[in-house]
Amino acid sequence: MSEDKAMKGLASTWREVEEQVKEQEDAIRALASVLPDDVTIVRDYCDNNTPASDPFIVRQDFENMLKDLEAGIIRGILFLHSDRLARLVYDAARVCRVFEMNPEYIGLSVEGSVNLATVEGRGMFVMQATVGNMEIGNTRRRVARTNRRVAEKGVMHGAPRAFGWGEDRRTLDDVESKMIRDAILAIPGGYKVADFRRALIEYGYEPKRNKKSHDGIRKIQHTAAEAILISPRVAGYRFHVPESMRRAASGRLWLPDFIVYKNGEPVRGDWEAPCSPDEWQAAVDEIKRRKEANKAGLKSGKHDTTASHFLSGIARCGKCSSPMWSNPYKRGTGAYEKYRFRYACLSNQGGCGGITRVGPPIDELVETAFLLETRVTLGSDVAKAAEIDETVHDRRLSEIASEIEDVNARRKAGRISTSSALDMIEDLEGEREKLTSKRGQLALQKRKKAMLTPDALADWEGLTMTEKRTRLKAAVRAVIVHPAGRGKRFDPELIEVVWQKNQAAT
Repeated sequence: MSEDKAMKGLASTWREVEEQVKEQEDAIRALASVLPDDVTIVRDYCDNNTPASDPFIVRQDFENMLKDLEAGIIRGILFLHSDRLARLVYDAARVCRVFEMNPEYIGLSVEGSVNLATVEGRGMFVMQATVGNMEIGNTRRRVARTNRRVAEKGVMHGAPRAFGWGEDRRTLDDVESKMIRDAILAIPGGYKVADFRRALIEYGYEPKRNKKSHDGIRKIQHTAAEAILISPRVAGYRFHVPESMRRAASGRLWLPDFIVYKNGEPVRGDWEAPCSPDEWQAAVDEIKRRKEANKAGLKSGKHDTTASHFLSGIARCGKCSSPMWSNPYKRGTGAYEKYRFRYACLSNQGGCGGITRVGPPIDELVETAFLLETRVTLGSDVAKAAEIDETVHDRRLSEIASEIEDVNARRKAGRISTSSALDMIEDLEGEREKLTSKRGQLALQKRKKAMLTPDALADWEGLTMTEKRTRLKAAVRAVIVHPAGRGKRFDPELIEVVWQKNQAAT
């Protein structure tokens, strides 16, 4: 027994939960009561909400039923219709095999006139199961085509409310959309997906429940928080992921790759967007960069969003020039009580191990120098950010859209073959993808330049450590810690700040 999904979509609101399953059970028991043999139903096998047409899903009750039949624990089965029992040819053949080996077993359907005890009945069973599977395949094909067509029109189809939008799924929710927008704008400046996840948990957001959900309070996972931010919906773009691709994926898909294009232009949806496409693209490019850097790994085993101290990896040894990393003092010592940590050139990270310096005084010195220098150069930084034109490739992108439209028109008119049209369109799509990526990189550069403006530094104390480090690295290339004699007091003269190009030296 199982619920008929085709009827579920048309079900009236008066239907109770699992009412169809109960109706099937009543029909089967009614059949058992009129059989001439003394038939007793001893076990119910129900795979509700488990599709029989999916070869990747194991139906546990179906497998238990076959085992019980083969072991002789039960001596027959009654079922509503062949497509309720099996829809894969393989599963239908397994059922037929059991009844061929045990011709005395009872195998009857309420509908469809199937008797598994006869050769004809088994043939009818396989045919009905196969036809049922074919209907499912045709339905999936039609639904996939319809979903694609709807996506190209920019129209939403049925789906739960997305985080950031109201119940109508078109207008923005004031609080949730602000959380998304603030995160999108802050990511190029060092804000992390983990920070956004913490904000969601503090807000009280709970992910949607599914069949695998456990009872109790559920916290959103990192990948789910990331999916909210990288969703093209945030920029107002329509995206479409075919069901076949979702099934084949081993993990979460990179949603920006599934933006729907029509005539060379991304399709805009009929809903309000919390941020502009350029703002969203800058955040997506930064998230992608971090993921690739994390996947490649650094010599230290860390990447630029994991450091917990201001100058970890930025400070460098004055002897060997290797990065210096924060290293805690031993608990209970005077140094721990006073300073907590130090920066050290670690031999196990490829350094010489020759320099160690207390951490807080260096942090305070460099932070003060950075803020002073940044305030002096604020005007030029604002000008540099304004000079970056992220729209430099827009003209060519518009030309590509027109060229794709022209190629399609020539193909439809029969002036060029479909094969030639596809070759030209694929070349144009490749160029468009590269230019779109470059546009996003320019937008990201502009956002990073803007991090050193008065507004961006106004809330310096309220920034996370990663955001502070990101702003520091926009202006400071390295901090050289020169050797000092053992036991000497901290000497600011031995700390050298190396500024990025076009920054004044101090």
